[in-house]
Amino acid sequence: MKRYPLILLLLISFVACDSNRVYEEYHDFNNKTWNLDSIPSFEFSIDNTDPKDLFVNLRNTISYDYQNLYLSYQLIDENGQELEGDLINISVFDEKTGKPFGSGNSIYEQQHKILENYRFPKNGNYVLKIAQYMREVDLKEVVSVGARVEKKD
Repeated sequence: MKRYPLILLLLISFVACDSNRVYEEYHDFNNKTWNLDSIPSFEFSIDNTDPKDLFVNLRNTISYDYQNLYLSYQLIDENGQELEGDLINISVFDEKTGKPFGSGNSIYEQQHKILENYRFPKNGNYVLKIAQYMREVDLKEVVSVGARVEKKD
């Protein structure tokens, strides 16, 4: 019984540490394999039109076969209209040293800003779709992909 207040306090402090986060979610891939037909969708709600930064988060293993990863994304409003979209190139390993970018040991996590100071046109629900754009049907050693929206300081 005496532990519950301590656990609650730790949980509250952990959540409060990331006060800029508006939304963050991950999609995990079965068998660490991102199939070309798998296009994760991240639905989130915006309650003010102050500028926000949008990120793609990537988790891969040290055994990922390529130096980089091409992704395409689409930001879609609640009416199904595409507001933004692009093809991006994420460097997974350093070209010269082969050292993985990001943080981790056997699984490395990176975060890439795709939209900076973005002003959503209005309050409401939005969807960010992320697709792998490599030449492999089954892209192995990709653990998960995620989306993050955060307030600007």
